[in-house]
Amino acid sequence: MRLRRSDRHETFSPLRDKTLTSVLRQQFVTEFGYADKEIFAQAMIDRILETIEVFVRPAELVSPGQLVWMAVANDGRKHAKERMRDTPQVPVVLDLITHEELTALSKGASFPSVRKQRHARLLRQAHEQGGVLAQNDLAAISLHHHATIHGDIQDLQAEMGCFLPYRGSIQDIGATLTHKVEVARLLEQGWIEPDIARKLSPTHSLHAVEQYAQTYKNVLKLLERGFQRPEISGILRIGLRLVDAYTEIVKEHHPHVLEGAASPPHHQPPWGPNGPK
Repeated sequence: MRLRRSDRHETFSPLRDKTLTSVLRQQFVTEFGYADKEIFAQAMIDRILETIEVFVRPAELVSPGQLVWMAVANDGRKHAKERMRDTPQVPVVLDLITHEELTALSKGASFPSVRKQRHARLLRQAHEQGGVLAQNDLAAISLHHHATIHGDIQDLQAEMGCFLPYRGSIQDIGATLTHKVEVARLLEQGWIEPDIARKLSPTHSLHAVEQYAQTYKNVLKLLERGFQRPEISGILRIGLRLVDAYTEIVKEHHPHVLEGAASPPHHQPPWGPNGPK
């Protein structure tokens, strides 16, 4: 026997469906062909609403002097050839200015020095929240030319002796070879891969450092066998610029390889007596 609904139930219960979820469900069913797939429609709606909740942060969660910025997701992939609209993104909250920076400026610190430290802080803040900023993000936030941003990052990395977590270094995109060359140079100085990874943290994982180190060792081995630059580039599927950069390091540490001398090596590579694997 079907129970009769109460008057209050009949009056107020339908109002519970006056929601954004109901509107979206109705559109999926009537306009996008999900009449027989309401379960899938509901799953998609739930995901959409979760995404909106993450992206649209209440004002009380953003303090004065902060801004919400979209950063590329630091998900372990490169996304090098993807359009931005096809690239995973995450919202990050950044401090546009901090008390410490205002204090430094009030005491006479130079604008360029504070600006550089601010760039480093913004990059680290985004990285700590699961995102990575590109140099053009910093250019847009600070309204400085991209050449100024690039110079600031290079100066900071030289001063600190480490890499900053910007998109080019984290996701290995763009024309820069700095980090790959740095790994090879540290390898020749006697550093082992785990120590190099710690030195270059947080921009490079041990896996990435091991890959760069192995590529350099492979270039050295192919040079020893007499292969030419274009051949090495094709065999290892790396650019000629990287081959040339590695060749310069080989010339510095293993000149006999490029001289084509038949004499024994002047010294063994620091990674072991048998050379590259």
